[in-house]
Amino acid sequence: MIGVSVTAPRVAICTNAYSGKIWPKLQRSYIAANSFQVATSPLSSDLDARIMKDGIVASDTRRLLAYFRKDRDGRLLMGGRGTFGDPTSPQDFSHIEKMLVRQFPEIEEYPIEYRWGGRVSITQDFLPHLHEPESGLVIMVGCQGRGMALQSKMGEWIAGYLESGKSDALPLPLTKIAPIPFHELRRLYVTATIAYFMLRDAVG
Repeated sequence: MIGVSVTAPRVAICTNAYSGKIWPKLQRSYIAANSFQVATSPLSSDLDARIMKDGIVASDTRRLLAYFRKDRDGRLLMGGRGTFGDPTSPQDFSHIEKMLVRQFPEIEEYPIEYRWGGRVSITQDFLPHLHEPESGLVIMVGCQGRGMALQSKMGEWIAGYLESGKSDALPLPLTKIAPIPFHELRRLYVTATIAYFMLRDAVG
């Protein structure tokens, strides 16, 4: 691999749950959790017209929320929290598939065509964090699983700030990078938190 060095007066780091060791202490300021998604085969024209019509994108109100939509080919997609480790078999997605059928029982006969997952960054206060550890360097982490929409708009705000230098161009204050206490125990307390939220969801 050939190394490449780039010099720039202004830099934005928006690598979210995949930040790794790109900056000191950053990786310890959030929890990288898995989000799993599944997609059915394309629905019949009748079901396609009745389920999630008009391009609706939705999520529920559970503590461990699920989110669902259709793609342009009429597949029904659902996503939610996954295991802490990366998926190794279709069985790891079974809880998402069961939620999908409970929500839309009429699609039970449609096979799951695709399964995939990725990491999302979760901060201690469940809010996005903006940092400027050095002048001209802005870091953003903590999309809480809403990165597609949030990062698109956040990119505009960060660009406006780097261009103008005015903090009011940003929607959130710049804060210091603050590692989560006992971050090395993240697997234990994330697993415990998920189990607790599952219980709360079950009993209402």
